[in-house]
Amino acid sequence: MNYRLLSSLIVLLVACALCAACTGTSETPGPSGTQTPAVTATPTSSAPASLTPGPTQTVPPGREIEFQVSEGLTPTISKDVRIVFRGGKGQDFVKTIDVRVTKASGEVVTDTMQPRIGSELIINNAKGDNRVEITVSLVTGGSYKVVDEIVRIS
Repeated sequence: MNYRLLSSLIVLLVACALCAACTGTSETPGPSGTQTPAVTATPTSSAPASLTPGPTQTVPPGREIEFQVSEGLTPTISKDVRIVFRGGKGQDFVKTIDVRVTKASGEVVTDTMQPRIGSELIINNAKGDNRVEITVSLVTGGSYKVVDEIVRIS
């Protein structure tokens, strides 16, 4: 038997197997956990500031998530809005959390949150009626506005 021919055939088969393994789709079937969004607070004025809440969207069944939106820990002193990610059945499928707060003064603040239970975002100097909008993107695809409400800080 010719060993040179046999070794060439084995190398060819290994090369074909490696090439075949690299031709899958790029769709992510579940949570990856490797992406960490950067936290940046950016006041914006590109969209007109509206204090009227709009409709929210429902995430697919089994992907439910919860947020707590309330006054800050010391509302009589700091006049802050506190947003906390509480988790839920779909917490492992959250890719990004985008928050947009329209203050009573008309200033718009955008920020991102970490998709970890207990992550919180504090919006300072938010006296009056403030519109809080939270949009989440899932690793399985889709972006959903899950919170759009008015928070009153007196």
